[in-house]
Amino acid sequence: MSEEKKEEVPAEAAAPEGEGGEQVEGQESEVEQLKPPCMDLTDYKLKIDHFDQMHVLADDSKVEGAGNFRQVAGFPVFGTAQPTEEGFLKVLDKLPKGTEEKPIKTIWYNMRQEPVIYVNGTPYAPRNPEKMHENLELNESVDEFDNLQKHFANIIQERADADPAKTLKIHKDSTFTENPMEREDIEESVKAETIKGLHSVYDSLRENGFEHLETVRVPVVEERAPAEKCFDILVDSLKAEPAATQCVFSCQMGRGRTTLGMIIACLVKEIQISTELRRMGEIGLVPQNTVDDLIKQKFEAPLPRTQDDDDPFIKGEFDVIKELLEKVPEAREGKQKVDRVIDICGPPPKGTGLQNLRECIIETKWKYDVAPEEKQVVWKQMILNFMERYFYLICFATYARAEGPDGFQKSFVQWMDEHKELRAMIEEGKDKLEWYRQVDPAKLNTLKELINAPNYKENMATLIRTIYEFAFLTYADLPRGPIKNNSMRKLAAKTLLEILPPDIASNVQKKLDEQSASPDFVTLVGLVSYYGQEQEA
Repeated sequence: MSEEKKEEVPAEAAAPEGEGGEQVEGQESEVEQLKPPCMDLTDYKLKIDHFDQMHVLADDSKVEGAGNFRQVAGFPVFGTAQPTEEGFLKVLDKLPKGTEEKPIKTIWYNMRQEPVIYVNGTPYAPRNPEKMHENLELNESVDEFDNLQKHFANIIQERADADPAKTLKIHKDSTFTENPMEREDIEESVKAETIKGLHSVYDSLRENGFEHLETVRVPVVEERAPAEKCFDILVDSLKAEPAATQCVFSCQMGRGRTTLGMIIACLVKEIQISTELRRMGEIGLVPQNTVDDLIKQKFEAPLPRTQDDDDPFIKGEFDVIKELLEKVPEAREGKQKVDRVIDICGPPPKGTGLQNLRECIIETKWKYDVAPEEKQVVWKQMILNFMERYFYLICFATYARAEGPDGFQKSFVQWMDEHKELRAMIEEGKDKLEWYRQVDPAKLNTLKELINAPNYKENMATLIRTIYEFAFLTYADLPRGPIKNNSMRKLAAKTLLEILPPDIASNVQKKLDEQSASPDFVTLVGLVSYYGQEQEA
């Protein structure tokens, strides 16, 4: 399961540390006993996890050194960005402890594949010099990832030791942008006073008052659907635990991967509590109507509504999801169950978190719609990844409802093997989206009649108004705001270019090229209105 207590890791596997995390002289032979890494990170750059304005939740919940810390309402489930060393202590100090006779257990889940290294108490991760804005993506076991982290800690220590001033080159983004293509890398230098792998930070926590802390690595790739085995890692770590066991999830920013883990933990705990309540009702310990009321009050109470709740895409009604519900009828209740948990793990007003793992699909599609073509490729891949992640969450909820009451004796991988057609369904169906919107062909004919008339310039006011009306109708499903406005303007420009007669279109394109102008709607209207005046002059 990984990243477990210190005594469970062979002594020779960890690089020995002296004061401040520096390697003890004369101990090279122990370092060499690490098994070979699954990849060579010798030339990989060191990139800081934190960035300006990373904390996006309300300041009243802010924990210094642990950005985006929050708790799911009604569950002992917490999430945070990758903490600093001090941030770990502050989070653990904030959690309920229980009593000496009945301490409350805590499991910390690292939802990251990539190694995490602490330099002067601040977390960093390796980045490929050719792909500075992408995290590692490997298909390896948890043990291999743990081993890789120890190797990378040694590599960074050797870099610092090789410099007389003990300085390290580190990298960061100039500003954070959601689309990696818009990020700019900056290189700086820091004096390395302490260097530790995340595994050593865990050991320090256990040596300083949190000896019962358990840690689990769940190797999920950023902005991706988790591998099926990742669901089982989470279930295996929770199924024998009482529902009161506290779970803390973290990834770099505490957003997608952390939210994913929180959703799965809440689903498992809900099933554990509901199953126990129903058993108490069955044997007469608690009246059945009381059991039903408790379950409804805790797990089925209505959440605050928003103006977009009736939007079919906000509700996750995509073609491949509808196909899943049609082919696997029990997935309807699975979707209903996981949708509520997604909401309480998401942003306010329904939840306390950062990202709604269902609504982010269509929200990213809106960003795709208004992005320049060269940047659409990243948004499209994110949409496909988010669709697959949501599909798998519905599958997991369906599996959990069936297998959870009996203690999850069947693994999720086994359940998916029994429903292997679902793997092909999401692979073939995740891109069944309307990638390019256009005005209805019948309405285009109306526009073409206006622009092809001999007196088309007299029709320009009507033409502009009609194009905007058609664009508004085409994007009627988008909520009001800058994304909708930009989408309408982009479609209006595309529509106007499409209906131009060949002679006008050629002249307009020539002017655009000469002026290096972008084909926005206002510019196009000006060029179309100007056409013919040169000849008249």
